[in-house]
Amino acid sequence: MNKDSLSISNTVPAYETGPDDRMHCHWLMHHLQEAATAHADSLGFGIEDMSKLCCFWVLTSMRIEIAELPLRAKTFSLTTWSRGAKKLRAFRDFSGCNENGHEIVRASSEWMVLDSETRKPMVIDPKLNFHAQARYVFPDVMKRLRPGTPEKEVRSLNVGYSSLDANGHVNNTEYLRWSFDGMRPHGFDQNKVKSIRIAFLSEVFEGNAVKLMDCGCEDEGFELIGMNETAGKAAFVLKVE
Repeated sequence: MNKDSLSISNTVPAYETGPDDRMHCHWLMHHLQEAATAHADSLGFGIEDMSKLCCFWVLTSMRIEIAELPLRAKTFSLTTWSRGAKKLRAFRDFSGCNENGHEIVRASSEWMVLDSETRKPMVIDPKLNFHAQARYVFPDVMKRLRPGTPEKEVRSLNVGYSSLDANGHVNNTEYLRWSFDGMRPHGFDQNKVKSIRIAFLSEVFEGNAVKLMDCGCEDEGFELIGMNETAGKAAFVLKVE
């Protein structure tokens, strides 16, 4: 078995797509997350393995470039591989292809390990075998997105139970769903999205009050910062072009 990478191929179901038959972007993030989880499981540092060590993985940054979104009832193939780890951060890339084998999505991500009790970052065990590859989907180094200056409120919400994941906090895909829905009344069209950059700054839990703030729109893109009003700090920052 080749452990250097993991490839998953699925037919895009109707519930992941919208009226235009294209996959919603938050479902695309679901696929990236699940591929990363499956590969980590196969390499011995998945959810259950880390739980035994009283810790868990969290996604801290992601960059996604989209040529076109996957189509309903068509095959979408996703390949992922690790680029190794350094101290507190681990790195993983993705390449997604349509039914003709043409690359339509590429993504790069950074991850951290949190202590289950303290919820603080831990140094990643250097003995873990990531089967790291020197393959980069982007020629430039991914720079962590920094929060801009909030200008106006886009939407507010209270976190429900269905937004939580296995770690008991809001799943990363929810932030994208909230943001895209919030920008729809302002003329946003997900099918024009070419680039998504998102950084996760702090955990959000059930019952927390979240406010999405626009940091200023440019052309057809936008930049948002998600404020956790309950905790009094920023939860995430998102830039879409």
